[in-house]
Amino acid sequence: MAMTPDSAAAPDSHAHYITRERRGRRRAAMFVALSQFGLLVLVLGAWEGLTRVPWFAKNTVFDPFFISRPSMIAGQIVTWMTPGAKSIWPHLGETLVATFMGLFAGVSSGFVAGLVLAQNKYLARVLNPFIVMVNSMPRIAFVPLITMIFGLGIASKVVTSWFVVFFILFFNTYKGSLSVERELLEFCSTLGGTPRQILWRVRIPFAAAWTFAALPNAVSFALVGVVLAEFVGSNTGMGYIMILALSALDATAMFAAITLLSIVGLVLVYAVRMVERPLLHWSVEFRDDA
Repeated sequence: MAMTPDSAAAPDSHAHYITRERRGRRRAAMFVALSQFGLLVLVLGAWEGLTRVPWFAKNTVFDPFFISRPSMIAGQIVTWMTPGAKSIWPHLGETLVATFMGLFAGVSSGFVAGLVLAQNKYLARVLNPFIVMVNSMPRIAFVPLITMIFGLGIASKVVTSWFVVFFILFFNTYKGSLSVERELLEFCSTLGGTPRQILWRVRIPFAAAWTFAALPNAVSFALVGVVLAEFVGSNTGMGYIMILALSALDATAMFAAITLLSIVGLVLVYAVRMVERPLLHWSVEFRDDA
C-alpha cells in the first residue's frame, strides 16, 4: 500500500508536537527555578539588610541578637561542616540514622497494618475506637514516656519517629485500599483473578498511590519526631545542638541547625518523589508527564 503525503507527514507532525511540548515544559521548569531562586535571594537580602539598619535592629524584630543574620548563619554552617572538634557531622549523622530507621519502621508497619485491616472488616470494626483514641492523643505527650522506657540513646528516637509516622501511613493505606471500586474487583474476579492476584495487582497498587501521597508528610514528621526526642533527653543529635544553642542564647547556632534540618527534609522529600515516579508510572499524574 503506497503512503500518501498526508500519512507520511502525520508522524512528523506528532513528533514535532511532542518536542514542542517538552521544550515548553523545560522552559516552564526553568522559569519556576529562577523564580524560586529570586524569592530566596529577596528574602535573605531583606533579612541581611534590615538587621544592619540600626533603627530596625532596635525597634523591630530584626535585632540580630534574636534572629541573627544569613551571613552569620552561613559562616556557622561552614564552621560546622569543617572536620574537627566543632564538626556537626556526628550529630547530623545520629539524627539522620534515627530518622531513616523510624521512617522505615513507620512506613512498613503502617502500610501492612492498613492493608490487613482493609481486608478484615471485623477486625477493623473491633480496633477502630482504640486506633482513633491513640491517634487523637498528642504525640508530644508520649515523648517523655518513650524516653523513660527506651533510654537516652537512639532507641527512643527511633520509637518516637515510628510512633509519629505510623498513623499517617496507616490511615492513608487503609483508605487507599478501600478506595478500589467494587466493580473493578468483581471484574477481576470474573476474569479469573484469585484473591492473591487481586491483592498484588489491584489493592496494593491503589494503596501504594495513597501511601506515596502521605510520604512527604511522613518524612517531615519522622525528622520532627527524632528532634523532639533529642530535645527531651539526648547528648547527641541536632535537637541536642539546638538545646545547647538555646541555653547559650545563640540565635546563629539555632538558625544554622534549623537550616540544616530544613535542607535535609527537602532532600528526603525530593528523594521520595524520585522513587515515586518509576513505581507509580501507571498513574495518570506521571503518565501525562511522559
